[in-house]
Amino acid sequence: MTTFNESTVENAALDYLRALGYSTAFGPNLAPGGSQPERTSFEQIYLYDRIREAAGRINPEHRDLVDEAIKRLERAESQSEVSENSRVHKLLIYGVPIEYRDSDGSVRTISIKLIDFDNPANNDWLAVNQFTIVGNKNRRPDVLVFVNGIPLALLELKNLANEHATLKNAWNQVQTYRKDIPAAFVPNAVTVISDGISAAMSSFAGGFEHYAPWKTIDGREVVSGVPALEVLIKGVFEQSRFLDIVKNFIVFSEETVTDKKSGQKTTVLIKRVAKYHQYWAVNLAVESTIEAAGPDGDRRGGVVWHTQGSGKSIEMLLYAAKIMRDERMSNPTLVFLTDRNDLDDQLFGEVFAPAD
Repeated sequence: MTTFNESTVENAALDYLRALGYSTAFGPNLAPGGSQPERTSFEQIYLYDRIREAAGRINPEHRDLVDEAIKRLERAESQSEVSENSRVHKLLIYGVPIEYRDSDGSVRTISIKLIDFDNPANNDWLAVNQFTIVGNKNRRPDVLVFVNGIPLALLELKNLANEHATLKNAWNQVQTYRKDIPAAFVPNAVTVISDGISAAMSSFAGGFEHYAPWKTIDGREVVSGVPALEVLIKGVFEQSRFLDIVKNFIVFSEETVTDKKSGQKTTVLIKRVAKYHQYWAVNLAVESTIEAAGPDGDRRGGVVWHTQGSGKSIEMLLYAAKIMRDERMSNPTLVFLTDRNDLDDQLFGEVFAPAD
């Protein structure tokens, strides 16, 4: 199988993204004093001109409210990194609520959309390598993926020729970034790690064991004989698919965890990103359900077969959320059947009720 050194991995990632319609840029060129500056400081993680241009295009009747929406986007409301990430995620999915005075003098509220989830071509797609960020320390992530000037993905790529360049060390580097440049993760949707052969994706807050490969590009067959990073990028970052993942396949839930040392239980906010089999299974199930429920449907949506531990509860949650959002289903009522009472309690108490 093809292997790469670190710079080649980085360039390969940019090539894959260019093939998907992304523009690319070299971080120092966008930096203050660069040849094409788009930042006024190294602390700045958002590319404001791109946000303004895209948001103005998406909200043509309320261009004058875009700057207020940007202020709201950046206005922190919590010291918790996952809580802040959840706050921004909601603003990106549902829009930023802004009050304004109408022509008749009445106060109204409108949601300013910062991303067009219905029309991928109406967004600005950019991948930047070597984007220096100054926070608690000076750090430079390998690749950041921006949608409308908002950094939604971070890719940490390691040099396979280096004996220390393992997938686990790439994950360790992400943990360093979390401490040193936490602002980079406030809008982050997904994080990718790669060592030149293997590649995996999860939430930035996910443990190493929760990072998983993306094994298919089109959902029909598992790809082999191709670098895993290529499969992941082409499978995840195709523009309409990436917007679908951001909108429908990220879950935040309040869960009780037990400290291993003290045994004390606390409630924490957990972020999860769907794995590839969950993504494709849910989308196939949604389309099958819509067809079955249609005028010519036979009312049988089908069966999804799972192995133990494959994440079927989260998959059910993702399916339920997406099918209820789909206008073709006209606000359906969902009924869940189990064969044990304890499963009823588990699904409600541990999966559906805490999820946001």
